[in-house]
Amino acid sequence: MQRKVLIVDDNYINRALLQNMLKSDYEVLEAENGEEALEILDETYDSISAVLLDIVMPVMDGHEVLSRIRSSEKLCQIPVIVTTGNTEEGAEVTALSLGANDFIAKPYKPEIIKHRLWNTINLRETAAFVNSIQRDKLTGLYNRETFFTKAEEMIASHEPGYYVLACFDIDNLKVINDQYGTDKGDYILKYIAGVFRDGFEAVGGICSRIMADNFAVLYPASFMDSPKLAEMRHEASMLDGSIQPISFSIGRYLVNDLSLSVSSMYDRATLAEASVKRRFDVHIAMYDESMRDNVLREQEIINDMDRALKNHEFEVWLQPQYNHSTGALIGAEALVRWRHPQKGLIPPCDFVPVFERNGFIYEMDKYICEE
Repeated sequence: MQRKVLIVDDNYINRALLQNMLKSDYEVLEAENGEEALEILDETYDSISAVLLDIVMPVMDGHEVLSRIRSSEKLCQIPVIVTTGNTEEGAEVTALSLGANDFIAKPYKPEIIKHRLWNTINLRETAAFVNSIQRDKLTGLYNRETFFTKAEEMIASHEPGYYVLACFDIDNLKVINDQYGTDKGDYILKYIAGVFRDGFEAVGGICSRIMADNFAVLYPASFMDSPKLAEMRHEASMLDGSIQPISFSIGRYLVNDLSLSVSSMYDRATLAEASVKRRFDVHIAMYDESMRDNVLREQEIINDMDRALKNHEFEVWLQPQYNHSTGALIGAEALVRWRHPQKGLIPPCDFVPVFERNGFIYEMDKYICEE
């Protein structure tokens, strides 16, 4: 499919010349003034590869068109080549300062026009392709893979302890989606991404949307407890005032072990985040090794639970119940203990909370009742 270019010039002969030069390689659209050009771009912006823009025109001149294009969220990525008969240096500087990608003086030279147009389009498409594979489509932040790669490069260039890797998890975004719709949820993600990008990049950090409502950031540790970071978190949580403020669960890992992969560093930050999830008194936690030890112990319990049930490693212990008035034994409470073949007796406080979280407690209850 041919690429599409828009020629904007009030002079019919100039448009005809450019049309004749380009028609074999491009689908060419025409506008005779800036106002008409913006109307065409508004309808076809996602299919336009480049704009050839004259400066001196009635109704709306090229400078105004260029300013409108660059200030528009949906048009700003379209390459614009200014074509003008004004060869003064100031004219070129003005066009480039307003955001023109290139400047071509009249009279037109066909081969120059073709090569400059192709180079401009190719540069834009290459950048767009790189951007598409590096960026999260919704928020424009780095995706997970790119974030890990760039973070690795940044960490390697500084001493241990220079950076902090943190994860931000939005609390109850699912409730917001259910209550206000997914469009509102997407808006919130984009809003937060914009606050994070401006705030963290200003201090030499980078940001990523890892997945769903999870963000990761790498930034200098000197910024960690600063008022500026507190203000940024407050701005992100307040949104635009259209709904109630949100909250974050935040986990941090101080990057002091450079032998770890960035993925492992992020995992440690998520362990810290998990320790404050669903808490109302604390929202931020710094990773320490005890968190990892707890996770490993919990995983060992999960790995062994099915086998233990099958092999009758869970024991029923009966705690007597007495009538305090008569001293008579009136019953007993059934308790459970786990006699592990290698670890010995495991107290219920170590495994019952794990079973309650993963649902295995129902299998345990049935087993104890049968025993």
